[in-house]
Amino acid sequence: GSEMCIRDSADAYTIKIGKERLAQAAQLPAQPYSLYASKTIIFDTETTGLNPGEDEIIQISIIDGLGNVLINELVHPYWKKSWSEAARVNGITPDRVANAPYPHELIPKVKGIFAAADLLVAYNNQFDLNFLEEWGIQAIGKKQFDVMLAFAREYGEWNDFFCDYKWQKLGTAAAYYGYHFRAHDSLEDVRATLYIFDQMQHSNKRELFEDYFWEDSEDEFDEEEEW
Repeated sequence: GSEMCIRDSADAYTIKIGKERLAQAAQLPAQPYSLYASKTIIFDTETTGLNPGEDEIIQISIIDGLGNVLINELVHPYWKKSWSEAARVNGITPDRVANAPYPHELIPKVKGIFAAADLLVAYNNQFDLNFLEEWGIQAIGKKQFDVMLAFAREYGEWNDFFCDYKWQKLGTAAAYYGYHFRAHDSLEDVRATLYIFDQMQHSNKRELFEDYFWEDSEDEFDEEEEW
């Protein structure tokens, strides 16, 4: 009970300083990056929990549409000292990130990769993008494809409460297409996501999946702010 809470929480000063460091890091400019082989990127993060702004990224992996690894790094968090629940899922313990680079060492490269990309692909895009937004990374003006939403439609398990198709785990989607891997390592996850994405693009249901491409534009955000 209470012991766990104390052990899992950093003190208020550490959190304040850490968040300031992240806010500064998020302002760093992009390092120009050329995507020669493919302008599609597949990205995934592992985090200390589910709440952007409170939790931190502890692994980031990005590959291009041909499977070339663009970045695959464990990340040293600024303020989180332990994350026992998340560690049980992703296997990334504090000692594994002790000598890893901090976000400010990675942000310029990650920003450059995102800036160079034409299409952003992920499994549950919004989860990762909410965390990457804390790094100052924007998806505005980029075409996106969320493999999770497209697969929910393909799998076809209807949820009456939400009046929509039920989201499925990445492992379920991979197995559906005959792909087996070790989930919750972000590099393994992006490879599985690319495999599923490719299967969708080459399937006879390609038209069905066309509906799942979309683009965030500045205009949509401006309209929302006016209301």
